[in-house]
Amino acid sequence: MIEAQNGKDLRAEQEEEEEELEDLGGINEKLIRQHQLPLSAQSAFSYIPPRRNDPSELSYFHQESKPGIVSMYDCIFKRPVGYDPKLHRCDREHAKSRGLRINDEEKARPAAVLSSSEYGRRIEKPVDEHSRDYVRINRIQAEFYRKNGITCLIEKPTRSVDPT
Repeated sequence: MIEAQNGKDLRAEQEEEEEELEDLGGINEKLIRQHQLPLSAQSAFSYIPPRRNDPSELSYFHQESKPGIVSMYDCIFKRPVGYDPKLHRCDREHAKSRGLRINDEEKARPAAVLSSSEYGRRIEKPVDEHSRDYVRINRIQAEFYRKNGITCLIEKPTRSVDPT
């Protein structure tokens, strides 16, 4: 008997809520049933879009997002058959970075996310341009040892074995 009264009370409450929703109008009916505020009533910082379709240049990872979510059922019961001796013995999907292409992802980014990827990134772009403003010029050879008729400077002596 108590259960019947509780059922009647629940039905009465649901009918009252439906009447209130009809009074409000049909625009925000679904949102109010889901206990959410309409988008216009939410704060600018509270809305989180369910899917971002921005270009890859605007994302942190500089990649298109891969659609699809693997359910917990698939993770547990639809495991690949067989034993991989090179795979780490834990359940994580990318244990020891197996199956990831980190180097390819880092090369595609305009700025490296990993600090270790910064080494050798701009090897073809020189840091400083070579300028010849402060170069030492070999003037001693031209001025001090100039050829003024001295035979030892004009002809270089040949080293011969014969003492003649």
